[in-house]
Amino acid sequence: MDYESLSGAEKVAIVMLSLPADRVRELLAQLEDDEVEKALAAISRMDAIPGRIQKQVMREFEEAASKARDAELYGGRKQALALLAHVGDGSRSKKLLENLGRDERRIDWTLRAYEEPYIAERIGEEHPQTIALVLSQLPAQRGAKIIEALPEALRPDVILRLANLDSVSNAVMADLELGVGELFDRPPVPTTRVGGPKAAAQMLNRVQKEAGTTILEEVSARDAETAVNIRRRMLSFDDLVTVDKRGFQALLREINTQALAVALKAASDEMRAKVYQNLSTRAAEQIQEEIELLGPMRLSEVEKSQEEIVETARRLETEGRLTLDQAGGDDVLV
Repeated sequence: MDYESLSGAEKVAIVMLSLPADRVRELLAQLEDDEVEKALAAISRMDAIPGRIQKQVMREFEEAASKARDAELYGGRKQALALLAHVGDGSRSKKLLENLGRDERRIDWTLRAYEEPYIAERIGEEHPQTIALVLSQLPAQRGAKIIEALPEALRPDVILRLANLDSVSNAVMADLELGVGELFDRPPVPTTRVGGPKAAAQMLNRVQKEAGTTILEEVSARDAETAVNIRRRMLSFDDLVTVDKRGFQALLREINTQALAVALKAASDEMRAKVYQNLSTRAAEQIQEEIELLGPMRLSEVEKSQEEIVETARRLETEGRLTLDQAGGDDVLV
Protein backbone atom coordinates (compact mmCIF):
# COMPACT_ATOMS: atom_id res chain seq x y z
CA MET A 1 0.00 0.00 0.00
CA ASP A 2 1.41 3.39 -1.08
CA TYR A 3 0.33 6.57 0.72
CA GLU A 4 0.61 8.70 -2.42
CA SER A 5 -1.82 6.45 -4.28
CA LEU A 6 -4.54 6.54 -1.61
CA SER A 7 -7.85 8.04 -2.71
CA GLY A 8 -9.81 10.40 -0.52
CA ALA A 9 -12.29 7.62 0.31
CA GLU A 10 -9.45 5.32 1.34
CA LYS A 11 -7.99 7.97 3.64
CA VAL A 12 -11.38 8.52 5.24
CA ALA A 13 -11.67 4.75 5.62
CA ILE A 14 -8.37 4.60 7.52
CA VAL A 15 -9.46 7.45 9.76
CA MET A 16 -12.75 5.64 10.50
CA LEU A 17 -10.80 2.52 11.45
CA SER A 18 -8.51 4.53 13.72
CA LEU A 19 -11.12 6.49 15.66
CA PRO A 20 -13.05 5.23 18.70
CA ALA A 21 -16.75 4.50 18.23
CA ASP A 22 -18.02 7.84 19.53
CA ARG A 23 -15.71 9.79 17.23
CA VAL A 24 -16.72 7.63 14.26
CA ARG A 25 -20.34 8.50 14.96
CA GLU A 26 -19.48 12.19 14.88
CA LEU A 27 -17.55 11.80 11.65
CA LEU A 28 -20.37 9.88 9.94
CA ALA A 29 -22.86 12.53 10.89
CA GLN A 30 -20.80 15.15 9.01
CA LEU A 31 -20.46 13.15 5.80
CA GLU A 32 -22.88 12.76 2.91
CA ASP A 33 -24.29 9.31 2.24
CA ASP A 34 -22.30 8.84 -0.94
CA GLU A 35 -19.10 9.71 0.93
CA VAL A 36 -19.90 7.17 3.64
CA GLU A 37 -20.67 4.54 1.02
CA LYS A 38 -17.32 5.10 -0.71
CA ALA A 39 -15.45 4.95 2.59
CA LEU A 40 -17.21 1.74 3.64
CA ALA A 41 -16.51 0.20 0.24
CA ALA A 42 -12.85 1.12 0.65
CA ILE A 43 -12.79 -0.58 4.06
CA SER A 44 -14.27 -3.72 2.52
CA ARG A 45 -11.43 -3.82 -0.01
CA MET A 46 -8.67 -3.32 2.52
CA ASP A 47 -6.65 -5.99 4.23
CA ALA A 48 -3.64 -5.12 6.40
CA ILE A 49 -2.85 -1.41 6.69
CA PRO A 50 0.78 -0.66 7.65
CA GLY A 51 1.24 1.51 10.72
CA ARG A 52 3.32 4.05 8.74
CA ILE A 53 0.42 4.60 6.33
CA GLN A 54 -1.98 5.07 9.21
CA LYS A 55 0.31 7.67 10.76
CA GLN A 56 0.61 9.64 7.54
CA VAL A 57 -3.15 9.65 7.06
CA MET A 58 -3.81 10.64 10.66
CA ARG A 59 -1.47 13.60 10.36
CA GLU A 60 -4.03 15.02 7.97
CA PHE A 61 -6.57 14.77 10.75
CA GLU A 62 -4.83 16.55 13.58
CA GLU A 63 -7.68 16.04 16.03
CA ALA A 64 -7.10 12.27 15.86
CA ALA A 65 -3.31 12.23 15.44
CA SER A 66 -2.69 11.18 19.05
CA LYS A 67 -4.79 8.10 18.55
CA ALA A 68 -2.70 6.71 15.71
CA ARG A 69 -1.10 3.34 16.51
CA ASP A 70 2.07 1.69 15.30
CA ALA A 71 0.31 -1.66 14.95
CA GLU A 72 -1.34 -2.60 11.72
CA LEU A 73 -5.01 -1.95 11.20
CA TYR A 74 -7.30 -4.39 9.46
CA GLY A 75 -10.17 -3.65 7.19
CA GLY A 76 -12.67 -6.12 5.82
CA ARG A 77 -16.37 -6.60 5.40
CA LYS A 78 -16.93 -7.09 9.11
CA GLN A 79 -15.28 -3.81 9.96
CA ALA A 80 -17.41 -1.91 7.46
CA LEU A 81 -20.59 -3.47 8.83
CA ALA A 82 -19.54 -2.80 12.42
CA LEU A 83 -19.04 0.88 11.63
CA LEU A 84 -22.51 1.00 10.12
CA ALA A 85 -23.89 0.27 13.57
CA HIS A 86 -22.75 3.74 14.63
CA VAL A 87 -24.68 5.59 11.95
CA GLY A 88 -27.62 5.90 14.33
CA ASP A 89 -30.52 6.43 11.93
CA GLY A 90 -32.00 2.99 11.13
CA SER A 91 -33.28 3.95 7.68
CA ARG A 92 -29.99 5.57 6.76
CA SER A 93 -28.05 2.55 7.99
CA LYS A 94 -30.23 0.23 5.88
CA LYS A 95 -29.78 2.37 2.80
CA LEU A 96 -26.03 2.50 3.28
CA LEU A 97 -25.94 -1.26 3.68
CA GLU A 98 -27.84 -1.78 0.43
CA ASN A 99 -25.63 0.65 -1.48
CA LEU A 100 -22.35 -0.25 0.19
CA GLY A 101 -19.77 -0.03 -2.55
CA ARG A 102 -22.35 -1.00 -5.17
CA ASP A 103 -19.73 -0.48 -7.86
CA GLU A 104 -17.38 -3.02 -6.27
CA ARG A 105 -17.53 -6.82 -6.33
CA ARG A 106 -17.28 -7.40 -2.61
CA ILE A 107 -17.96 -11.15 -2.87
CA ASP A 108 -14.80 -11.44 -4.95
CA TRP A 109 -12.88 -9.78 -2.14
CA THR A 110 -14.45 -12.01 0.50
CA LEU A 111 -13.45 -15.15 -1.40
CA ARG A 112 -10.03 -14.04 -2.60
CA ALA A 113 -8.17 -16.04 0.08
CA TYR A 114 -9.90 -19.36 -0.68
CA GLU A 115 -9.06 -22.02 -3.26
CA GLU A 116 -11.72 -22.78 -5.88
CA PRO A 117 -12.41 -26.40 -4.80
CA TYR A 118 -13.05 -25.21 -1.24
CA ILE A 119 -15.39 -22.47 -2.46
CA ALA A 120 -17.28 -25.06 -4.54
CA GLU A 121 -17.56 -27.32 -1.51
CA ARG A 122 -18.97 -24.55 0.70
CA ILE A 123 -21.49 -23.15 -1.79
CA GLY A 124 -22.36 -26.50 -3.40
CA GLU A 125 -25.24 -27.07 -0.97
CA GLU A 126 -26.81 -23.68 -1.70
CA HIS A 127 -29.63 -23.11 -4.17
CA PRO A 128 -28.42 -23.04 -7.80
CA GLN A 129 -29.70 -19.46 -8.13
CA THR A 130 -27.56 -18.42 -5.17
CA ILE A 131 -24.52 -20.18 -6.63
CA ALA A 132 -25.10 -18.40 -9.95
CA LEU A 133 -25.26 -15.03 -8.20
CA VAL A 134 -22.01 -15.72 -6.37
CA LEU A 135 -20.28 -16.76 -9.59
CA SER A 136 -21.54 -13.62 -11.33
CA GLN A 137 -19.37 -11.58 -8.95
CA LEU A 138 -16.15 -13.45 -9.77
CA PRO A 139 -13.70 -13.22 -12.67
CA ALA A 140 -14.56 -15.69 -15.45
CA GLN A 141 -11.38 -17.73 -15.07
CA ARG A 142 -11.92 -18.24 -11.35
CA GLY A 143 -15.61 -18.91 -11.79
CA ALA A 144 -14.79 -21.61 -14.35
CA LYS A 145 -12.60 -23.48 -11.86
CA ILE A 146 -15.39 -23.37 -9.27
CA ILE A 147 -17.90 -24.71 -11.79
CA GLU A 148 -15.54 -27.58 -12.59
CA ALA A 149 -15.35 -28.41 -8.88
CA LEU A 150 -19.14 -28.44 -8.42
CA PRO A 151 -21.06 -31.75 -8.59
CA GLU A 152 -21.53 -32.67 -12.23
CA ALA A 153 -25.32 -32.85 -11.97
CA LEU A 154 -25.46 -29.32 -10.58
CA ARG A 155 -23.38 -27.59 -13.25
CA PRO A 156 -25.99 -27.26 -16.05
CA ASP A 157 -28.59 -25.73 -13.72
CA VAL A 158 -26.07 -23.20 -12.38
CA ILE A 159 -24.90 -22.23 -15.88
CA LEU A 160 -28.51 -21.87 -17.07
CA ARG A 161 -29.35 -19.58 -14.17
CA LEU A 162 -26.14 -17.61 -14.63
CA ALA A 163 -26.97 -17.07 -18.30
CA ASN A 164 -30.45 -15.80 -17.42
CA LEU A 165 -29.32 -13.32 -14.77
CA ASP A 166 -30.07 -9.72 -15.64
CA SER A 167 -30.27 -7.26 -12.77
CA VAL A 168 -30.60 -7.86 -9.03
CA SER A 169 -31.68 -5.35 -6.42
CA ASN A 170 -29.06 -3.87 -4.12
CA ALA A 171 -30.97 -5.29 -1.15
CA VAL A 172 -30.65 -8.84 -2.51
CA MET A 173 -26.95 -8.37 -3.19
CA ALA A 174 -26.41 -6.94 0.28
CA ASP A 175 -28.06 -10.02 1.80
CA LEU A 176 -26.00 -12.29 -0.45
CA GLU A 177 -22.77 -10.55 0.50
CA LEU A 178 -23.57 -10.92 4.18
CA GLY A 179 -24.49 -14.57 3.70
CA VAL A 180 -21.27 -15.34 1.83
CA GLY A 181 -19.27 -13.52 4.48
CA GLU A 182 -20.90 -15.55 7.24
CA LEU A 183 -20.54 -18.84 5.34
CA PHE A 184 -16.80 -18.41 4.86
CA ASP A 185 -16.22 -16.82 8.24
CA ARG A 186 -17.25 -19.96 10.13
CA PRO A 187 -15.70 -23.42 9.91
CA PRO A 188 -17.61 -26.26 8.24
CA VAL A 189 -20.22 -27.63 10.63
CA PRO A 190 -20.78 -31.32 11.36
CA THR A 191 -23.38 -32.80 9.03
CA THR A 192 -26.26 -35.19 9.56
CA ARG A 193 -26.74 -37.93 7.01
CA VAL A 194 -30.15 -37.63 5.39
CA GLY A 195 -31.89 -39.32 2.51
CA GLY A 196 -29.87 -41.61 0.29
CA PRO A 197 -30.80 -44.73 -1.74
CA LYS A 198 -32.11 -46.53 1.34
CA ALA A 199 -34.57 -43.74 2.19
CA ALA A 200 -35.71 -43.55 -1.44
CA ALA A 201 -36.19 -47.32 -1.53
CA GLN A 202 -38.24 -47.31 1.67
CA MET A 203 -40.55 -44.68 0.21
CA LEU A 204 -40.90 -46.42 -3.15
CA ASN A 205 -41.72 -49.64 -1.32
CA ARG A 206 -44.85 -47.88 -0.09
CA VAL A 207 -45.89 -46.55 -3.48
CA GLN A 208 -48.37 -48.55 -5.54
CA LYS A 209 -46.41 -50.96 -7.72
CA GLU A 210 -47.41 -49.52 -11.10
CA ALA A 211 -46.59 -45.93 -10.10
CA GLY A 212 -43.39 -47.02 -8.40
CA THR A 213 -42.23 -48.89 -11.49
CA THR A 214 -42.77 -45.79 -13.62
CA ILE A 215 -40.86 -43.61 -11.17
CA LEU A 216 -37.93 -46.00 -11.02
CA GLU A 217 -37.80 -46.27 -14.82
CA GLU A 218 -37.59 -42.48 -15.07
CA VAL A 219 -34.88 -42.40 -12.39
CA SER A 220 -32.97 -45.05 -14.33
CA ALA A 221 -33.20 -43.00 -17.53
CA ARG A 222 -31.59 -40.06 -15.74
CA ASP A 223 -29.13 -41.90 -13.50
CA ALA A 224 -28.85 -45.66 -14.01
CA GLU A 225 -26.39 -46.14 -11.15
CA THR A 226 -28.67 -44.47 -8.61
CA ALA A 227 -31.61 -46.54 -9.86
CA VAL A 228 -29.61 -49.73 -9.30
CA ASN A 229 -28.67 -48.62 -5.77
CA ILE A 230 -32.32 -47.89 -4.99
CA ARG A 231 -33.53 -51.16 -6.47
CA ARG A 232 -31.07 -53.15 -4.36
CA ARG A 233 -32.51 -51.65 -1.21
CA MET A 234 -36.18 -51.90 -2.07
CA LEU A 235 -36.58 -55.40 -0.65
CA SER A 236 -34.69 -56.64 2.40
CA PHE A 237 -34.00 -60.23 3.34
CA ASP A 238 -36.38 -60.01 6.29
CA ASP A 239 -39.12 -58.74 3.95
CA LEU A 240 -39.19 -62.23 2.40
CA VAL A 241 -41.05 -63.42 5.49
CA THR A 242 -44.27 -62.28 3.75
CA VAL A 243 -43.86 -64.74 0.86
CA ASP A 244 -46.49 -67.49 0.96
CA LYS A 245 -45.54 -71.08 1.87
CA ARG A 246 -45.43 -72.42 -1.67
CA GLY A 247 -43.31 -69.54 -2.96
CA PHE A 248 -41.03 -69.62 0.08
CA GLN A 249 -40.33 -73.32 -0.38
CA ALA A 250 -39.53 -72.67 -4.03
CA LEU A 251 -37.05 -70.04 -2.90
CA LEU A 252 -35.40 -72.35 -0.36
CA ARG A 253 -34.83 -74.95 -3.07
CA GLU A 254 -32.75 -72.37 -4.99
CA ILE A 255 -30.43 -71.54 -2.06
CA ASN A 256 -27.52 -73.65 -0.87
CA THR A 257 -27.22 -74.47 2.82
CA GLN A 258 -24.13 -72.41 3.54
CA ALA A 259 -25.49 -69.24 1.89
CA LEU A 260 -28.73 -69.58 3.85
CA ALA A 261 -26.86 -70.13 7.12
CA VAL A 262 -24.78 -66.97 6.54
CA ALA A 263 -27.88 -64.92 5.72
CA LEU A 264 -29.68 -66.12 8.86
CA LYS A 265 -26.87 -64.93 11.16
CA ALA A 266 -28.31 -61.40 11.05
CA ALA A 267 -31.95 -62.28 10.33
CA SER A 268 -34.95 -61.50 12.51
CA ASP A 269 -36.38 -64.18 14.79
CA GLU A 270 -39.49 -64.19 12.61
CA MET A 271 -37.43 -64.87 9.49
CA ARG A 272 -35.50 -67.71 11.16
CA ALA A 273 -38.75 -69.31 12.30
CA LYS A 274 -40.14 -68.98 8.77
CA VAL A 275 -37.11 -70.80 7.34
CA TYR A 276 -37.18 -73.63 9.87
CA GLN A 277 -40.93 -74.11 9.42
CA ASN A 278 -40.46 -74.66 5.70
CA LEU A 279 -37.63 -77.16 6.01
CA SER A 280 -37.59 -80.74 7.16
CA THR A 281 -36.47 -81.33 10.72
CA ARG A 282 -33.15 -82.69 9.52
CA ALA A 283 -32.56 -79.77 7.15
CA ALA A 284 -33.42 -77.24 9.86
CA GLU A 285 -30.97 -78.89 12.27
CA GLN A 286 -28.30 -78.83 9.58
CA ILE A 287 -28.79 -75.08 9.07
CA GLN A 288 -28.56 -74.44 12.82
CA GLU A 289 -25.36 -76.47 13.04
CA GLU A 290 -23.93 -74.57 10.08
CA ILE A 291 -24.67 -71.22 11.77
CA GLU A 292 -22.84 -72.33 14.93
CA LEU A 293 -19.84 -73.49 12.93
CA LEU A 294 -19.56 -70.19 11.04
CA GLY A 295 -18.52 -68.23 14.11
CA PRO A 296 -18.22 -64.39 14.06
CA MET A 297 -18.53 -62.82 10.61
CA ARG A 298 -18.40 -59.34 9.15
CA LEU A 299 -21.83 -57.81 8.76
CA SER A 300 -20.94 -56.90 5.16
CA GLU A 301 -20.47 -60.59 4.35
CA VAL A 302 -23.84 -61.49 5.86
CA GLU A 303 -25.55 -58.65 3.99
CA LYS A 304 -24.01 -59.78 0.71
CA SER A 305 -25.46 -63.25 1.18
CA GLN A 306 -28.85 -61.76 2.05
CA GLU A 307 -28.79 -59.57 -1.07
CA GLU A 308 -28.02 -62.59 -3.25
CA ILE A 309 -31.04 -64.41 -1.82
CA VAL A 310 -33.21 -61.35 -2.41
CA GLU A 311 -32.01 -61.27 -6.02
CA THR A 312 -32.98 -64.93 -6.35
CA ALA A 313 -36.45 -64.09 -5.00
CA ARG A 314 -36.80 -61.33 -7.58
CA ARG A 315 -35.86 -63.76 -10.32
CA LEU A 316 -38.42 -66.28 -9.12
CA GLU A 317 -41.12 -63.63 -9.10
CA THR A 318 -40.22 -62.72 -12.67
CA GLU A 319 -40.64 -66.40 -13.52
CA GLY A 320 -44.03 -66.47 -11.78
CA ARG A 321 -42.90 -68.90 -9.09
CA LEU A 322 -43.52 -66.63 -6.11
CA THR A 323 -45.12 -63.29 -5.23
CA LEU A 324 -43.37 -60.59 -3.23
CA ASP A 325 -45.74 -58.68 -0.97
CA GLN A 326 -44.97 -55.77 1.29
CA ALA A 327 -46.02 -56.23 4.89
CA GLY A 328 -49.52 -54.88 5.19
CA GLY A 329 -50.70 -56.23 1.86
CA ASP A 330 -49.47 -53.57 -0.60
CA ASP A 331 -47.30 -54.56 -3.55
CA VAL A 332 -43.54 -54.28 -3.22
CA LEU A 333 -41.77 -52.77 -6.21
CA VAL A 334 -39.18 -55.16 -7.65
